[in-house]
Amino acid sequence: MFKAKLHEYSTSLHGDAAAAFDVARTALLSLGFEILRDSDGELRAKGPGMQSNRQPALLGASELHFQINGSTLVVRATLGGVRTMKMFLYLFPPALALSFTIPMAFSGQGSWWACFAWAAPWLLLSPWMAAALERGTSRAVDRLVDGMAGARARAA
Repeated sequence: MFKAKLHEYSTSLHGDAAAAFDVARTALLSLGFEILRDSDGELRAKGPGMQSNRQPALLGASELHFQINGSTLVVRATLGGVRTMKMFLYLFPPALALSFTIPMAFSGQGSWWACFAWAAPWLLLSPWMAAALERGTSRAVDRLVDGMAGARARAA
């Protein structure tokens, strides 16, 4: 359930390979990614992670591996940032409700069941929000690759 998913996407390369990697390098470095390997046909980057759903969706990818095979641009993205956010969404709300429920139950207050009622919507919200984060990160990776594929070399 909390294993980081692997997202793969490929498209035909219409532009210059060096210019394509320049696009990726610029986008990734601006978001705090670390470039691990950079060669003519390959680019590997490691992301800083995702701490909030208000951050750019591309941060949901913890590792990105871009490769050019002939005229095809391929990316493999490990969605580790999405995994972290999923864990938070699935575990925090029930834990918070439980932390309120236990003291209320032992203190004899009759409204301890309200904490369970508070946690119930999260049974639906958590999976929906987790799926939205995963979809958003996958789309952001795909858009980056599409942008790379059409990159042209700058005229000197």
